[in-house]
Amino acid sequence: MKGLSRTAWAVIAVVIIVVIVAAAAALTYKPPTKTTTTPVPTTSSLIFYTWWATTGKVALNHLIPAFENQYHLNVTPMITPGAGGTNAKYAILTLIEVGKPPAIFQSLVGANMLSYVESAPNGIHTFLNLTPILMKEGILNHVVMPAFEAAAYNGTILNVPVSVHSGFVLYMNLNLLRKYDLPIPYNLTTLEYDTMELVHHGITPWMVPGADGGYDQEQLWFAIFLSLGGPQLMNELIYGTIPLSNSTFQRIFNETNRIFLNFTSYNYPGWQSLTWTQGIALVSQGSAAFEVDVDSATNYLFDFQNITVYPAIEPYIEWNNVTVVAIPFSGTQNYFPLVMDAIAIPVSPQENQAIQFMNYWISYAGQQVWTRWKAVTYYINGTDWYNTPQQWYMYQHLLATKPNNFVIDPLSLFADVDGELYSGLLALQQQGASALPLWNSTFTSAMHQEESEWLAAAKLGLGYLGFPGHPFAGYYPPWVNS
Repeated sequence: MKGLSRTAWAVIAVVIIVVIVAAAAALTYKPPTKTTTTPVPTTSSLIFYTWWATTGKVALNHLIPAFENQYHLNVTPMITPGAGGTNAKYAILTLIEVGKPPAIFQSLVGANMLSYVESAPNGIHTFLNLTPILMKEGILNHVVMPAFEAAAYNGTILNVPVSVHSGFVLYMNLNLLRKYDLPIPYNLTTLEYDTMELVHHGITPWMVPGADGGYDQEQLWFAIFLSLGGPQLMNELIYGTIPLSNSTFQRIFNETNRIFLNFTSYNYPGWQSLTWTQGIALVSQGSAAFEVDVDSATNYLFDFQNITVYPAIEPYIEWNNVTVVAIPFSGTQNYFPLVMDAIAIPVSPQENQAIQFMNYWISYAGQQVWTRWKAVTYYINGTDWYNTPQQWYMYQHLLATKPNNFVIDPLSLFADVDGELYSGLLALQQQGASALPLWNSTFTSAMHQEESEWLAAAKLGLGYLGFPGHPFAGYYPPWVNS
């Protein structure tokens, strides 16, 4: 899907628009779950563009009825599946480019949102500046601020986070580690040791699926990169300002490649045709020991496999009924790689209805409904309303992370840059060491493109993540300082 031409996407966009118009015309009011004696007529309906086809869809199935029971507004998801928005990002971009933006759509924080701004015929004026709404509601006084710094561009918030996921989470089949008396790999050296011990015993250690276009490869490669290089390099990555010729960077880059190729050389047979959902299910069954993923896998296992994920700490690792455990990737326990789904609202005749839906979604009450089934909340006064112990653990991890130890998952790079990294890493896994020169070139090209697009954003006054005096993770890119 990602390889389709702009012309093909434009045709798809037109078809989608026709379908939406027809669907919207056919919508009827869904009455609240309470019994009422007097039916209340529908005042409007709202189409929400999203790529949530699994855990997010389950969560929406709880959130939307809760919203509709309080407001006379139907919300209908328009789903374009694909891990991390692999396909939906491009469908939404095309609609924006042809001047038909959705009334409300899913996006990611970080540079990803700027992809839509730079593609829009009217630029930033295509979208609502949501900062005044958040200031009026007082939400920013009660949240983990790095989560909202990651969504702000020099103080302008164009898409509002609705939950917090962590990228680079290591999922493990605990039974396999127990069977061969292997330690929990809290550091990278132990993870390499466990990998080779499992190979020695004839067990497939790794699950790195290939049918998500490079999503899974990106999660693993950058998890290793963060473990080796720390948050400073990751925060330079999001702006494309990594010192590519620096000897320290080159050493970390080469070591990341070595470990990545080692792990993926012991991958599950048939990985090329598997998605992350199929992969994590096979890990839960003991067909492989490890998979690195965004922690949406926690919700997927609970919703679709009836498996509860626990953090890989005491006392859970001693419980016989625990089969799948998870930790922040080995060596990254002090960091938090943010993957935050957000919603953006273009200027349109339906913007007031979209704001109404957004306000409910990000309210404390809406967060209890939504994040029970997906990710965790960013409110600092949340309680344990979650379906799984792993969600509660990640929420506490979120609260405990120091501001400068937050990083942005590469999923939130500019859409074209992220796509370039996807394809480069997938080729690296497919071809092995022979593809290293091509991967090196791809990475260099991606960083130059990321920096170039940020410089374009800077001309619009959107040149860095965060608020004046409070940049994300304490880091200003060089063009801000100059």
